[in-house]
Amino acid sequence: MNKHTIKILTWLPRILCIIFALFISVFALDVFSEGYSLLKAIIALGIHLIPTFLIIFTLLISWKREWIGAIIYIILGIAYIFMAWGKFPISVYLLLAGPLFLIGLLFGLRWVFREDDKMNKEAKPKKNHHDRDDLTGEHKLGDAGQATIAILFVIVWLADSFFFKNTTFLNDVVPNIIRVPIGIILLIVSGYLAVTTLSIVFGEIREVPGVIRKGVYNVCRHPMYLSEILLYLGLLIISMSVAAAVVWILTIGFLYYLCRHEEKLLLERFGDEYRNYMQEVPMWIPRVWRKLKK
Repeated sequence: MNKHTIKILTWLPRILCIIFALFISVFALDVFSEGYSLLKAIIALGIHLIPTFLIIFTLLISWKREWIGAIIYIILGIAYIFMAWGKFPISVYLLLAGPLFLIGLLFGLRWVFREDDKMNKEAKPKKNHHDRDDLTGEHKLGDAGQATIAILFVIVWLADSFFFKNTTFLNDVVPNIIRVPIGIILLIVSGYLAVTTLSIVFGEIREVPGVIRKGVYNVCRHPMYLSEILLYLGLLIISMSVAAAVVWILTIGFLYYLCRHEEKLLLERFGDEYRNYMQEVPMWIPRVWRKLKK
């Protein structure tokens, strides 16, 4: 596959994903015509924007791992058809589920032809995060493990929240007026951490490798993993599925294991520089009180 085709296949699913997210977000604006009070309208808007959040966060996760997007977008398309089956004419399913299948297919094709892209990069500076000298490395099962957890969480959360509802009894205890705003805030924070972290780590190539202390790395050592934890937590709070919460707890354990593995590599490479960084900056939870004292 030639360079031009690969470039189109790289950007087309990402652009379509953003356009589709904006498109479905327009339907959420109907809540302001329902006669709700301002607070109830905002809460209803947050609930209606859950699909948008899922699509955008899946895009962030899939940006460097196209095969994750291929699987999750197709799962989301299938889930929508099952949830809405029999309620709308076939044209509606094509309009809403069709783009998800198309985006998933394009991500899948981009992943399949990833080898064809290597020859185009050999003559350029190393930009792939697996080849860059300024990045220390990851666990060999890190990407696959995170992808598996993401897919498992989406399946369990969607199935329990919207289909079987076997472990969602806490939704009757905690009202939407409390759950939805908190969940939305967590999703926004998660998105900010993900975008900022990707920008810091992959946005520039550091000629002299060193410990990153820039931006969010000044308040926690693993902001990307914290972003994943907050993403799942935000969805859990919006729809309190105990079954999905079990997956979330397992996720925390797995991400903690990845953090320790990566920190071992960083200690071997940077020694006291990273050891001091570990003492000054927490793994996940920012030490707000220390910032306030300063």
